[in-house]
Amino acid sequence: MKARNRTASYPERLRRLGRSTLGRAAALLGTAPLLLLTTAPANAVVGSPAGGTGYGFTARLLLGDHERACSGALVSPEWVLTAASCFAVDPVADLTVPAGAPRVKTVATVGGDQARDVVELRPHGERDLVLARLAQPVTGVTPVAVATAAPAAGQELVVAGHGRTAQEWAPLDLHTGTFSVSAVDGGDVTLSGVDGAAVCQGDAGGPAVRTVDGRPTLVAISSRSTQVGCFGVDTAEGTPSEAISTRVDDLREWVAANAVATPLSDYDGDGRSDVGVLYDNGRQADGTNRTAWWTFASTGTAFGEPTRKWDSSGSTSWDWSRSKVVSGDFGGDGRGDVAVLYDNGTQADGANRTTLWTFSSTGTGFGAPVKVWDSSGSTSWDWSRSKVVSGDFDGDGRGDVGVLYDYGTQADGANRTGLWTFSSTGTGFGKPVKVWDSSGSISWDWDRSKVVSGDFDGDGRGDVGVLYDNGTQADGANRTTLWTFSGTGSGFGAPVKVWDSSGSTSWDWDRSKVVSGDFDGDGRGDVGVLYDYGTQADGANRTGLWTFSSTGTGFGKPVKVWDSSGSISWDWDRSKVTAGDFDGDGRGDVAVLYDNGTQADGANRTTLWTFSSTGTGFGKPVRTWDSTVFGSWNWGRSELA
Repeated sequence: MKARNRTASYPERLRRLGRSTLGRAAALLGTAPLLLLTTAPANAVVGSPAGGTGYGFTARLLLGDHERACSGALVSPEWVLTAASCFAVDPVADLTVPAGAPRVKTVATVGGDQARDVVELRPHGERDLVLARLAQPVTGVTPVAVATAAPAAGQELVVAGHGRTAQEWAPLDLHTGTFSVSAVDGGDVTLSGVDGAAVCQGDAGGPAVRTVDGRPTLVAISSRSTQVGCFGVDTAEGTPSEAISTRVDDLREWVAANAVATPLSDYDGDGRSDVGVLYDNGRQADGTNRTAWWTFASTGTAFGEPTRKWDSSGSTSWDWSRSKVVSGDFGGDGRGDVAVLYDNGTQADGANRTTLWTFSSTGTGFGAPVKVWDSSGSTSWDWSRSKVVSGDFDGDGRGDVGVLYDYGTQADGANRTGLWTFSSTGTGFGKPVKVWDSSGSISWDWDRSKVVSGDFDGDGRGDVGVLYDNGTQADGANRTTLWTFSGTGSGFGAPVKVWDSSGSTSWDWDRSKVVSGDFDGDGRGDVGVLYDYGTQADGANRTGLWTFSSTGTGFGKPVKVWDSSGSISWDWDRSKVTAGDFDGDGRGDVAVLYDNGTQADGANRTTLWTFSSTGTGFGKPVRTWDSTVFGSWNWGRSELA
């Protein structure tokens, strides 16, 4: 169930919910919405301070200039589940909340001190629920899992929140209270306070949890209450302390499908990956090199026509052949940016000069490139010995840049390779730090390494993977291995071999193009390989797509998820491959920019194809763009980010 579709389909039902359900509740139970703060910064459940009792996933949301405050539950590092009524203009009359950015600045604080801007809302559409995307992931706090079983009358739940207490208008501490389930009616759970517990203003969106096997699980979200015993609220004598929460246990699939990590190449911040191409326009009449940056914006089912977002013409001479490009959310604002490692050549003193540039996304375009690092004056850095990746290696919610660097063959005959990272500060990058060196431990040949990055263990920090060529063995088989460097937050562990083709299959490294993505949607990065089987007896070119699924501690054996044989002639040599969540369903997909060659009219034809993940495999490739409508597009002059 998709947030965008549900939001568009059920606005009238939400209006009816606002008028009839809340109104009926007020008449029968004296309940009221839990979010209004008037002009004072109110902010908890009438109960005990939570202290260190394991409810750190409870968020405090502040809307506008203390306009409202609510609570919420962190359900993934980037998403808080809360009440739609927190964001509705008039929640008593209408709970409809439009998808997209909140109407006023909203800040969510989780884990006591991690404040994050809310940059996107995905309302459920039928219940008082909305998912709020944070600008950066929360680190060091375990999100609460959504319950797998429905609540039942008589069960006890713990409700947490940052609203009023019996004595305080605006407490700073999180509070919890115990409630008994009185009734379950569709999406509503009626709760009765135990030992004077009550749900108060500011608690809207707070979690109602049940402990299973020693861990809290999210059953419902606070919606409205009689507010008996809450500070500043007068209720008639004998009014029961009751509250109505919104069930979420039966919405696990909706939460999982929407509370997904922000794709690295989501340039417009809509939750779907886009495709970016750095394009070579060649040398101009004035002798300058012209390069442009183009994006193909995903529509969810295809891609729009490419849009030129930057052009070096008239501003600087930019040599495409000296550029290595990657994407990442370097500013931590939920939009993909672009980084280019640029070769400035050999200087007068014999040193190699390399610079790092970033193009920051504005959501609708990109700013001019900004030089964020220059090797000049500090070190000789050889661009041609650098393989570049990006990932959030320190887990701070901002993309970093990694470089696998070639030191060549040493005096003892060993090959030496190093791994360096440039950590984003949000507005720039720190100096490169060497986080691993093969010297003294292993001979590592840079020329035999194809490098990717991804959060392979699902801990919120980017890791590095290398597909390594071990060459042809004595039996004539080709041996290839997969290694990972796990991010520790402050560096990387030593490389670990997580797969070896030896003894199982002959795998030719030279015929492999490597990407990474969370292809099965389990929160851990996987590895994909587009594999070349060459020209077949019938003259057709055969290509296959394989995936290595992460187990969290390693990788499963490669699984072939697509084969062109018998369906289409697919030339691996004409394929440039990338990965991203192009349809925004939380599962990584694969895209290939394909060279269709020069046409009869002299135009270059290029197409864009996507392989959409099903969670357990991939659909057949679908052509999502063709340059024949756009114009002549030269595949050989295109570098995918």
